[in-house]
Amino acid sequence: MSELKTKNQTGKQRGLEIVRFLIVGGFATLLDYVTAYFSYRFLLPPAKIGTETALFFSTLFGFLIGLLVNWVLSVRFVFRDGKKQVKTTSKKEFLLFTAVALVGLALTEIGMSIVPLLKDVTLLGVTALFDVSWGWWIMKVSMTCIVLVWNYVGRKLFIFR
Repeated sequence: MSELKTKNQTGKQRGLEIVRFLIVGGFATLLDYVTAYFSYRFLLPPAKIGTETALFFSTLFGFLIGLLVNWVLSVRFVFRDGKKQVKTTSKKEFLLFTAVALVGLALTEIGMSIVPLLKDVTLLGVTALFDVSWGWWIMKVSMTCIVLVWNYVGRKLFIFR
């Protein structure tokens, strides 16, 4: 974790950076969820294309919207060291940012692919908890928490050093 320490960055500065990261991430996640929800319910209804396909593509569409918003706001608002801002807006840095995000997408897609398998799981006597309509959201939120940690660490290590 020592690589996460940026030269001359105080604990207070890092704390503010994490708060900004959470705000930006929360906003991008909200847009991701809204896009995924509307894609799943209206653009790609499971009844027409199948549950697995609808889950996969709605998750992908949400991810793409969240990625673009997150990139712009991360460069402008989160990791805003003035000397590095020009460097971090290069194509190479965007590709690194995308690569980190793609690992997060892969983790999310793996989690989402498990949803249909959980339809008969009983937790605390409730079977319907993991049906596709609720399991979809439970898994999306769970994977968001895991990917949140990965995104901060990955971006801090590989891009915004």
